[in-house]
Amino acid sequence: MSVGDGFVVGTTKIVDHGPATARWNMVLLGDGYRSSELTRYHADVQTFIDKLYSTAPFSSLWCGINIYRVDVASNESGAGDPGTCGDHSTGSGATPHTYFDATFCSDGNARRLLSCNNTLALDTSQAALPQVNMTMVIVNTSEYGGSGGSIATFSTASNAAEIGIHEMGHTAFSFADEYEYYLGCGVDTDRDQHPAGEPSQPNVTLNTNRATIKWGSLIAAATALPTTSNPNCSNCDTQSNPVSATTVGAFEGAHYYHCGCFRPQYTCRMRALSNPFCAVCSQVITNTLLPYSPPEIITLTTPSIAFTNIAEGIGGTGVTNYRAVVFEVSTCRHLDFRITSGPTGGFGTPFGASAPLDPPKYTAVGEARVWLSYTSTHAGDHASGSVTIHCDQTGADYVIPIVANTVARPKSAVTFVFDHSGSMSEEAGDGTTKLQKLREAANIFVSTMLQGDGIGIVRFDDTAQILMPVTDVGPPIIGGGRATATGFINGPQLEPAGSTSIGAGVLQGKLNLDAAQALGTPHYDTTAVVVLTDGEENTAPFLADVSSSITANTFAVGLGIPANISVPALTALTAGHNGYLLVTGILTPDQSARLAKYFLQILAGVTNADVVVDPTGYLTDGGEQKVPFFLNEGDMGADIILLTPFVYLVDFQVETPDGRRITSSSVGTTVQFVTSAGLSYYRMSLPAIAADPNGSHAGTWNAVLKLRRRIASVSSFVSNQQSVGQAVPYNVVVHAYSNLKFRAHAHQNSFEPGAAVSIDASLRQYDYPLEGLASVRADITRPDNSVFTLPLKESPGGQFDAQFVTAQSGLYTMRVRANGYSLRGVPFTREQTLSAAVYPGGNRPPKSGGGGLDGQKLCSLLSCLSGAKVIDEKLVSLLREHGFHIEAFRECLAAFCRSLQISEATRQATQTAVTPTANPLTQIFADPQVQTAILEMLSRFSPDDIAK
Repeated sequence: MSVGDGFVVGTTKIVDHGPATARWNMVLLGDGYRSSELTRYHADVQTFIDKLYSTAPFSSLWCGINIYRVDVASNESGAGDPGTCGDHSTGSGATPHTYFDATFCSDGNARRLLSCNNTLALDTSQAALPQVNMTMVIVNTSEYGGSGGSIATFSTASNAAEIGIHEMGHTAFSFADEYEYYLGCGVDTDRDQHPAGEPSQPNVTLNTNRATIKWGSLIAAATALPTTSNPNCSNCDTQSNPVSATTVGAFEGAHYYHCGCFRPQYTCRMRALSNPFCAVCSQVITNTLLPYSPPEIITLTTPSIAFTNIAEGIGGTGVTNYRAVVFEVSTCRHLDFRITSGPTGGFGTPFGASAPLDPPKYTAVGEARVWLSYTSTHAGDHASGSVTIHCDQTGADYVIPIVANTVARPKSAVTFVFDHSGSMSEEAGDGTTKLQKLREAANIFVSTMLQGDGIGIVRFDDTAQILMPVTDVGPPIIGGGRATATGFINGPQLEPAGSTSIGAGVLQGKLNLDAAQALGTPHYDTTAVVVLTDGEENTAPFLADVSSSITANTFAVGLGIPANISVPALTALTAGHNGYLLVTGILTPDQSARLAKYFLQILAGVTNADVVVDPTGYLTDGGEQKVPFFLNEGDMGADIILLTPFVYLVDFQVETPDGRRITSSSVGTTVQFVTSAGLSYYRMSLPAIAADPNGSHAGTWNAVLKLRRRIASVSSFVSNQQSVGQAVPYNVVVHAYSNLKFRAHAHQNSFEPGAAVSIDASLRQYDYPLEGLASVRADITRPDNSVFTLPLKESPGGQFDAQFVTAQSGLYTMRVRANGYSLRGVPFTREQTLSAAVYPGGNRPPKSGGGGLDGQKLCSLLSCLSGAKVIDEKLVSLLREHGFHIEAFRECLAAFCRSLQISEATRQATQTAVTPTANPLTQIFADPQVQTAILEMLSRFSPDDIAK
């Protein structure tokens, strides 16, 4: 056994209150933990730290303590346990090979005495930290045991942390045991009378003289000495405490003897576990640790509070925002910060008027936050006031000015860029065509947009055209912009034809947004391009050539399997413009709503909303179903969206946290209800019910669904492809307009099988990282439809990350979900869907450089070869005799070259400003609308037409 029975893995500083040279340093070691059990060791260390932090007087001296964890892997688990011991107990006889040789019955008499190779433990801790003050070894065994001495040792029994603190008393502060037995009451035969000689430990004594007893300064004049005496020195004293629990005196029975030795109080942690340290022990601990405590520092980091540009509410009610008055504090004591005046000016105190702060647990500096709130009113309104915060312990007052203003709700403009190439007529996988899926999803997107936002539409095949300039959508259902957009989405303009130039479509999308912003009425705060395509780009301009000219947030949806889509080019485009690519894969009947859900998630991203939940289910005639979801105090509004192909067959209600029902008739200033094809939704400001603000805001909500008629009458409406048996499919999607933000991204280092996919996510509330309050995981569906769950590891700043390797070729769909508690302790959920795609040949370079450049070289070559210098009149005559008209060929070639020049000019026009020249034709051809018209005209001519 010993050093050859394991190895030291490494050292981690768990509690960091400053440099080791200025703090009291504890080093924790583990024995009997195999490499595979180190996670358990980490948890055992954490349990001990939590207990020590809450134990007086350590809790008030915590800022002077550093704690280090040394990971040590043993070859085998557990501790030595001799079969017999002097106390007549029976052990297991185990002799595991562990690094520090921990064993019970280490003195041959008391089985509870658990000790190890102290010299090796001290050498190991000093090698990890030369400034170590205290070394402790946690032994991986559930048997009760421990010991003190040059090091402290304790097991992982049910009260392990208590054992550890008791043994720490021996090692760090030289305390004696205050109980009056060694092997046990009624077991010992040689513990009647303590031998002569004053013990050196500070908490036991043979002296009962009031003038000379060690702890005389703590004894009241009225307290008798001795305070208790054992009437029978042949056994333990069983009398109850005759004085108060906090009385300091001289209580007989200590240092393992029934009589002749006295302890300071009736009970203490050094006498029986789970009791406080007595006053004498507490004083020794304080005197030892106090010199390591740094000075107390309180810094107000928010000398003023500004609620800047808070948006008007959705639906008529104001939006409530929160800001915190923040104190950064380095302290060893509990502090209380509380409002003593204000806030004036109409500001609120949403989480109470005080903020208690305990000593920072893991770092040198902690934060106390007193929260203030402001509810927006009308655009252009301003508010000002102040608040006074007092620290009870220091007596200091802090006066903080507050200002706020309300602005109009930020508006967003979206241009759809729709692929209408010939392949859009293909089946999507669920019995409908890709064009039909596009129309379903786009109509849902338009129906769900916020009033005041703008929508535009561009189509592309091998050319691109603006179908609809950006237009205000207007109010739900009846808005003129919605009606116009729906007309184009459902109209003949999107009927499939032609090849695929995604770059041309994106350029026209940019021009459409630029034109809207140039008008300035209305002004859009956010602009976005949403691309949908089912194919690979095969016609110039290519995405690689146009990406640098795009300024809007850019999202893309690939409709179909990854190998048929320009995944690398679309990934590069969206990742570089604050967006992402989602790939649908084949839309099987059970995933027929995937495209619509993708569009709704993108809509949430455009409008700065968060997806709260996104479940799928089926309705039968077995009664109502409830779909629960959580809203919290940071949520200002919510959309509860029902997707189903049979929307008029479903009774859709919403239940508040206090059990009230919101129905389609519950409309007003705070609630809207909208129904259109395939979709119903409630749009609510929060709180949703003015008369019940507490019960209709934070808490557990339910979407309540029930069929309006029995399945027997419904079945005639339900096709086999859209149902399971006689059940009606549905999806419930909840969006929150919130101060609690969740964002997730996926990054892949390759598009070939074997690529590593990294997932990262962030959580923030009121612009503060949400740390230690949530967990994040990704449910990942592989190409073969198998599913695995990947936990994301939390790091400081509310960040989470994880990675996996793509072993299969195809589409990986990632449902990234966060579960936790808000700053106020209210449960919340967030989620976001991501996708990654790998396939053989996925890393081939994206197409770029335009067929424009290569095409121009080809034009130059063909023009030269067909010119008079190469083909003389004899050959021209010979060709004409055989039916080939060189003049017509030259005209066709010239027309083709002109079209390439115009295409290249269009690309350059979107990348750099056009410089006016004296030539009016140059100015005319610099106009993008003229370029588009010419391109469209030329695309309608065949070579024969041009020859004629």
